[in-house]
Amino acid sequence: MVAFVGFSPAHGEEQPSDIAEIIAEAAQVCHVQGGKPDTAAILSGDDLNGDGSSDWIADFARLKCEGAPNPACNSSGCMLHLYFWDGDRTWDLVFEDFVKSYKFSTSGKTRTMHVTTSGTPCNKPVEEACSYNYRLEKDAVAPVQ
Repeated sequence: MVAFVGFSPAHGEEQPSDIAEIIAEAAQVCHVQGGKPDTAAILSGDDLNGDGSSDWIADFARLKCEGAPNPACNSSGCMLHLYFWDGDRTWDLVFEDFVKSYKFSTSGKTRTMHVTTSGTPCNKPVEEACSYNYRLEKDAVAPVQ
């Protein structure tokens, strides 16, 4: 069973159409590997892009798989999805990557996501790290140079 606790978006649609399926699949893989999945902490909400509407964060590092490895994580990190509300009736997947860590900051009206990945994307050994910054715009996540 997949449970979504602690966040209820303000929109008519309860979640992005594909996220329940992705979370259920990760839970099933955990179960097949002999683990006991707990998916309750994966989803959280926040107005990430400053448009006044709640957006979704699907942080698969928060999948608990008691007795087995987290199937949504590997040596590159854990899968992270960000979904922005389009203002009408759809959730848009605006970010999807394996990350080691992330955090958000705000300067004036600009919101930024700071991401650390494995070294692979920046041509370093996997055990090293790469750091990236992304500006959270109304309908997109844009790399900051």
